[in-house]
Amino acid sequence: ASGKTAQFGELPPGLSSGSEAAWAKLVEGVFPTWCVDENENRLSNLTTCADGSTNGRYNPLYLTKWRGGEDPALGGYPTDVDTRYPFYFASGFFGQACGGGNAHCSFDFDGSKNNCAKCGKIVTDSDDGLNGPGHVPPHIGLASLTRAYYDDDFGDVATWFDYDQNACRVLPSVLLPMIRKYFPRGEDGSVKYPPPFTQDGGPGAENGATYPYPLEYINIVGDSCTKEQENFPTAICFESHSNGNITDYPEYLEPGHGSPHYCSVGGIKADVNTDWCPYIFFGPNRGKYRHPHIAYAAVEVWLANKVMPDKCGATWDDNDGKDYPYTPDHSYAFPKMAAVEGHPEDPKQPALKEDGAFIWPGDEGRKKKAVPGIFVIDKFLTPTTIGEPMEFPLLTDGSAPKSSSSMKFGSSSYTLYFGGFIVAAIGFFS
Repeated sequence: ASGKTAQFGELPPGLSSGSEAAWAKLVEGVFPTWCVDENENRLSNLTTCADGSTNGRYNPLYLTKWRGGEDPALGGYPTDVDTRYPFYFASGFFGQACGGGNAHCSFDFDGSKNNCAKCGKIVTDSDDGLNGPGHVPPHIGLASLTRAYYDDDFGDVATWFDYDQNACRVLPSVLLPMIRKYFPRGEDGSVKYPPPFTQDGGPGAENGATYPYPLEYINIVGDSCTKEQENFPTAICFESHSNGNITDYPEYLEPGHGSPHYCSVGGIKADVNTDWCPYIFFGPNRGKYRHPHIAYAAVEVWLANKVMPDKCGATWDDNDGKDYPYTPDHSYAFPKMAAVEGHPEDPKQPALKEDGAFIWPGDEGRKKKAVPGIFVIDKFLTPTTIGEPMEFPLLTDGSAPKSSSSMKFGSSSYTLYFGGFIVAAIGFFS
């Protein structure tokens, strides 16, 4: 980066005074949170909270992904699909484990016995194929967008938007070159994305500086921190972000399993999808985790409001979020959840059977639903190689899948028939 003068000042505002406070303030400004009293009870009858912020509709104490995509009153935030992050490449909501997320499980994958995160994301070896760049983690989009903001190579911020084409969101055709400048593919087409809690994978600042995304609050501590810092010396561990050590963890938690989630010992032993476990809920940063895709959306809103104030409001709800939550919503199918014995005030963890296994799906079912949007389905239609396939796969009548009889190569319209229900894809499947 050449270190140009930032067009609208620091991003986020106040960055030079501290990245954690600056990012928290930006995200809360775009996703206003509700007021709480000293006991964390919601205060609905106020216009302005004690700290001067607007009494909004999002949870200031974000503890679990469980209610993501649903009514914010339940405690969750919009999903990556809700915010329309362009390079998420979600799986469809066909009732399979991890449906609607970035892991793509097959129609016969047994999500009641296997960790659906192992199904894998969409990975490509070039950016010009049917699945484009494949899944690019939102923190990489955030890192690239903020680095480009301080870089001469990408021109006036106004050129990053086209309201008629993409409303108040950065054009994907603008974002991808940013990503490839800072995270290029190797000669073999492969690309590795550093984690968000490092300088390598974090946001940008003036003069080409980078820093860890501060609202991650990663669960690495002690030996796991030492190991992580062998690969990424700038990794911010629990000792740094929470000024603590492994003795601060509740005794039932498995410390240091390397995500922003905090799972029980039994949950890790059962190989649960760590996305099902709560975010940091103890210590000074209780409830402060915010998804990188939420921070990315906050940056989009902030920039769009600067260049198109007559069209793009200052909050996400003014723009894409005006009809949120959508119908049907974009929530994920969670396992059965349970309170932690002896810790009734702590967030719920995945429930475990007597044999130690998790229970999926949970009480809300598989959440198969017809969701508008662009989803990748090729991996769903490919038989699983993980564990034993289900005896009765995800088909409406339990029969073997039927191949399409109406697919036409070279046509822009495809219809896939399997198991008695129809999936229609207009244009490319990606």
